[in-house]
Amino acid sequence: MSQVTFTGERLHAGSSLFGVDLARHRAPYVYALDFVQAGKRVLDLGCGSGYGTAELADSLPRIVGLDRIPPDSANQRGNIDWVRADLRGNPLAPASFHLVVSFQVIEHLEDPSIYLESISRLLAPGGTAIITTPNLLTSDKINPFHVHEYEADELAECLAPYFDEVVMQGVGLSQTVKPYFDQRLERIEKIMRIDPLGLRNLLPASLITWLFAKGALLVRRGIQSSDDGMPDATLRDFPIGPAAPEDIDLLALCHKNAR
Repeated sequence: MSQVTFTGERLHAGSSLFGVDLARHRAPYVYALDFVQAGKRVLDLGCGSGYGTAELADSLPRIVGLDRIPPDSANQRGNIDWVRADLRGNPLAPASFHLVVSFQVIEHLEDPSIYLESISRLLAPGGTAIITTPNLLTSDKINPFHVHEYEADELAECLAPYFDEVVMQGVGLSQTVKPYFDQRLERIEKIMRIDPLGLRNLLPASLITWLFAKGALLVRRGIQSSDDGMPDATLRDFPIGPAAPEDIDLLALCHKNAR
C-alpha cells in the first residue's frame, strides 16, 4: 500500500488502473541495467516512491535512491541507500557514480541548469546518465506538475552543455498498448472541451492538482470499463530505440568522457 497521497503524477504499484503506465515507466529502468558495470556505483536521482529503484536493486549489489519524499514501504530493500534531499542541491560527493538515472524529472523544472550541473558533477569520468521525459509531440499537455515538456531536438540542445556526448533515444509503443494511449488522449481532449477558454488555470493550484488527480482516475476507469478494457502491458510493449516523433517518452544517453 502506498504511503503517499495519489496526485495523478506520482505512480504507485498495485493498481490495475495504472498497470500500463507503470510498465511504461519501468521499461527505462530495465534498459538501464545494460549500462551497469561490476563494482560501479548507481544513483536513481528523483526516485519518487522508489518502485524503479527497487527494480534496479533486485539486480544490483547496491544502489542509492534520492528524492524529497520517502519511499513506499513495499520498495524497501537492504541494498538501497535512501537519501532525502532536494534534487537541485543534493549532498552526494562529486564524481561518485558511474551511472545516474533520472526519469520523468526534468519536465518539472522551470530552470533545469542546477539539476543538470548536479548530474554532471556526480558522474565519474567515463560515466553515463540516462534521462527520460515525456515527448511533447505525443503528450496530453495538461499535467499541472509539468513546467516544461520537450521535443527531442530541444532536449538534446538543453543537455549538450553539461555532457561530452548526448544520444537521443525514445520509448516507443507496441500495437498492443498504442490504442490505450490513443483512447486516453481522446477522453482527455473530450473533458478539456468543457473549458475551451482555459479558465481552470485561474483556480487555486491546490484545486487544479486535485482536479487533475480525479481526472486521471476518471479517464482510466472509463477505459477499464469500455469494451476494449485495459491492455495487459509488459515491458516489451515499450521498446527503446532511436528517437522518433511518435515516441511516448524521450530518453537521452548522456556520456562523460574518461579523463
